[in-house]
Amino acid sequence: MADCDLCTRARPTLYPIKAPVHNLTYPEGAYKGVCDICLEHLEKGWQERFGTKPENKK
Repeated sequence: MADCDLCTRARPTLYPIKAPVHNLTYPEGAYKGVCDICLEHLEKGWQERFGTKPENKK
């Protein structure tokens, strides 16, 4: 079990997302682990702010 970096809840599965980090150690960003609940809230906030992403046709 690991702790979510946003809500600090202990969850068995975390999803890695790339987050912008402004320091010399990680100049291109770092991966943060978020739980499924926080991931849903992040996606909902993204869609409210920027709209839905168009699906790529293959």
